[in-house]
Amino acid sequence: MQITIVTPQAQRYVEALSPRFPQCQWFYAEQASLLNKAALASEILLATPSEAANIITQMPNLKWLHSSFAGVDALLKNHLPQHYILTNSRGVFGPLMSEYVFSYLLAHTQQHQTYQYQQQQALWKTQPGLSLQGLTFCSVGSGNISQHLATTANHFGMRTVALSHSGAAKAPFTQVASFEQHKQICATAKVVVAVLPNTPQTLGVLNEKFFASLADEVVFFNVGRGDTVDQAALLAFLKAKPKATAILDVTSPEPLPKNHPLWSQCNCIITPHIAAPSRVSDIIELFASKLENYLAGEELTDRVDFSKGY
Repeated sequence: MQITIVTPQAQRYVEALSPRFPQCQWFYAEQASLLNKAALASEILLATPSEAANIITQMPNLKWLHSSFAGVDALLKNHLPQHYILTNSRGVFGPLMSEYVFSYLLAHTQQHQTYQYQQQQALWKTQPGLSLQGLTFCSVGSGNISQHLATTANHFGMRTVALSHSGAAKAPFTQVASFEQHKQICATAKVVVAVLPNTPQTLGVLNEKFFASLADEVVFFNVGRGDTVDQAALLAFLKAKPKATAILDVTSPEPLPKNHPLWSQCNCIITPHIAAPSRVSDIIELFASKLENYLAGEELTDRVDFSKGY
């Protein structure tokens, strides 16, 4: 069986995977344009979405494509074929997202910034105690990454709820509601984390009406996709609610223009899309597990529904 890998770390993937699967024939390149004709005859492709989009029309034997990213926007264009099984790497990003989100939440509740400032003043003064316990944690999205975030929130004694298109119940959330119910769900949430994919249905869905439903002192995260947020509405919300905080790991565009007002908004923190990096070691293990299932004729997990975009 032929397998082709196209990522900037393609050689590292092959060096790790080929000894474990000697029955497979491996082809690889750092860029799709460097592949030879034989590589395009492969049945399996492991690649970044953008590189895969460049070659899938040239791969008549393709049956399974695994994306090294969670987001697969580049593969959902109308002109691209959808005759193959598409899986993504969402399964490895939950723990990394949790580290990112809760590093900020713990620093916030433990008032690190205040105590650091007091140290600079040689000031020994206790602040009113804050805690995550008992607070409502709302995830906008209820997929794999959101579920991991909720599990972490449960460990801190938080009440976990979610918004999704279907509103279907899912563990470990105590409640899942549809987007139409965002007013009731978000009003009591002290933490709101957006983990939405980039699809036509999610474009700008976090708009003025959404932000109007948030609590005055909410901590809002966007760790999904920048296009899901109406940034003008977010900016207006932050200006009107100085006790609220926004932590954005994704924006639209990326990066924001240097003169964009969110850069200088005092209650907004921006990081350069680093919340959950695609670590090669994680993707290798994930792909190896899926390849074992594929070779055994078993069902693949983390399949993308082309009609939904995730």
